[in-house]
Amino acid sequence: KGGVVWVHIRGVGGVSERGGEGSRVKAEKSKYHPMGPLAMRLTARGLVPFVRGTIMTTTNEVTARAKVAIRGASWVGSTTCRNYVDWTAPAVYEQTMRPVNEATTMPGAVYHDQNFFDIEKKRVWEDSWVAVAEMSSLAKPGDVIPVTVGSSSIILANDGGTIRGFHNVCRHRGAQLVSKPCANRKTILCPYHRWGYALDGRLMGTPSFDADEQGRTIPEEYREKLRTHHVKDFDKKKMGLHPVRTDTALGLVFANVGGEAPLLKTWLGDILHTLEPYIPAMEGGGVVPTVHQTNYQTECNWKVLVENFVEYYHLPAVHPALCDVSGVDEHRSEQGTGMYGCFVTDPLTKGSTAIDPGRLPPWRGIEGTPNALQAYHTFIYPNVFFSVYPDHFFRVIVRPDGPTRSFESATLFTSPEALDNTAMLEEIHAFWDNVNTEDISICNAVQLGTAANVYDGGRFSFRFEEPVHRFQNMMAQMMIGGEGRYRMPQGSKDEIN
Repeated sequence: KGGVVWVHIRGVGGVSERGGEGSRVKAEKSKYHPMGPLAMRLTARGLVPFVRGTIMTTTNEVTARAKVAIRGASWVGSTTCRNYVDWTAPAVYEQTMRPVNEATTMPGAVYHDQNFFDIEKKRVWEDSWVAVAEMSSLAKPGDVIPVTVGSSSIILANDGGTIRGFHNVCRHRGAQLVSKPCANRKTILCPYHRWGYALDGRLMGTPSFDADEQGRTIPEEYREKLRTHHVKDFDKKKMGLHPVRTDTALGLVFANVGGEAPLLKTWLGDILHTLEPYIPAMEGGGVVPTVHQTNYQTECNWKVLVENFVEYYHLPAVHPALCDVSGVDEHRSEQGTGMYGCFVTDPLTKGSTAIDPGRLPPWRGIEGTPNALQAYHTFIYPNVFFSVYPDHFFRVIVRPDGPTRSFESATLFTSPEALDNTAMLEEIHAFWDNVNTEDISICNAVQLGTAANVYDGGRFSFRFEEPVHRFQNMMAQMMIGGEGRYRMPQGSKDEIN
């Protein structure tokens, strides 16, 4: 009521309106709940206010942090409290948005709650610049693929070298246009009534098209009957596909379904400068994907996967082989302004692993530079992360499948000069496949653990988990929305909150 969630505590009902300070809910002491006649009436019936899982009663203040782990506490009507958290309220994230050495992680419910996920689909996925595809999957003119962003199905099309995006819906009767990747397309044909669209989105024809995609022609005796000239105020120029804002960078295709995010260049911020030595290879055709593109299904929320990547605290326990070449003590932050996180291994060491530096020809232009012995580990909010080594990089695009499952699309890239080293590339792929499988296993365990009622969040280690704090603050500002949602986080030397 009035933006306040009220919880009924069994045994509290019947508090007197005239009972005074000792028998009233202490809501008047909270800036979120000024007391008034309504509050008095509700507390008289045993209802108390709920702020970020905190139940404030006359006798105690019990913190359940969005889960309400209170024996005997229930909603009137036997509905669980955690389903009714207002996930857009700033109070929910107040503890997380404190400086990292004071902050508490987001509660476990954010990895499980269906209401959180439903809001997230719009405020995080559709309002952000989301990595939706590798450029390599749209390398040739006529390549067309469908992708899902939040609640929206969209089409990506290579229109003569320009990547365009459209909502995946026919302007006629609303049929979905594309259900699987296809190549060599000059038009996008509706499977329902054969309306056809050019790859730039223009409506090219109604069912009087000369031929369909199988080359079947419409008989002349039917052609006139199928024309649309008799439809009043019908203008093909106004009936093109609804566009989706798209852009490309770092060899990735990004989409902003909501259309209001700042320019992609602004979103990416300083990472473009940090990765500048590698950009000619990533964007200029110097990178060739190997034969290895692997899809993974995980039993965990997508945020668990991102948070796992952005910290290296877990490396000794989960990835001992990776520590042989990318040791914890050799990691340092490389963080500037932008919706991203980055740290670097400097220098890489030779630990007799498949990814040791010097085994393959390095990227063009980095020979003899410090980059030849460094690796950059980067995530771009909200859903792509990758590690760039001197001679290859391994990149993962994450997409959710509900609040408790996710899919990963992982691709190993290398330079043309390295493609003849088939055996080494197989070893590199096997190494990263093992690392990613180890990550998925521990992330699935985190998903199980965060479902426990007693888990209401943890604390951050500044040295190792500042990037997790950064990511969770990005999540908070997007979930809260408003003017602050597109505020670019500063570098790690500055306070994010």
